[in-house]
Amino acid sequence: MAFRRTMAWATAIGATFGHVAWRAWQGPPPAPKPIDPWAFAANQLGFWALVWLIAALACGPVATLAGRPGLLGARRAIGLWAFALAVIHSGVWAIGARRLDLGRIAGEIAGTPWLACGALALAIVASLAATTPAAVARRLGPALWRKVHRLAHLAAALACLHYALRDGATVAHWVAFVAALGAVWAARALALRRT
Repeated sequence: MAFRRTMAWATAIGATFGHVAWRAWQGPPPAPKPIDPWAFAANQLGFWALVWLIAALACGPVATLAGRPGLLGARRAIGLWAFALAVIHSGVWAIGARRLDLGRIAGEIAGTPWLACGALALAIVASLAATTPAAVARRLGPALWRKVHRLAHLAAALACLHYALRDGATVAHWVAFVAALGAVWAARALALRRT
């Protein structure tokens, strides 16, 4: 069982980074104005950060509706991977595409709605990652910990907005993300009714 779980994780993580590497090797698609390769790589990482975040949110309702409580144990690890990818995504953009020019970065975030949504989503996910360790969860207490971690749904909604509003957003992708998040919320509502 442990071997199968390890292989599943290795496959999922390998597929994520394999896809990012493949897209980076292919390079940005032809466009009327050149696309910064760093921004392109950051977009690929952001895509996968959102995939993992929605997958983490899906664990709860799927575990309840399918009678697979083991999925709840995976939720924490999946959420932490979403956070790690979001940090790498932001780092690649800030360091590669913006040369770590903090004044420019702050100005762009303050003046660009899609960047503001992304920064807020990252801040929320960072707070969730910081409160994930068992010792911190014990200090917060179960009720407060649950309230804090419900913010993951807000982070996912903001991340979908970040993805949809950015320059060159692929309509099919962001519609699929919004539909997936809507399906997770519908499943969550159904699961709450059953409990």
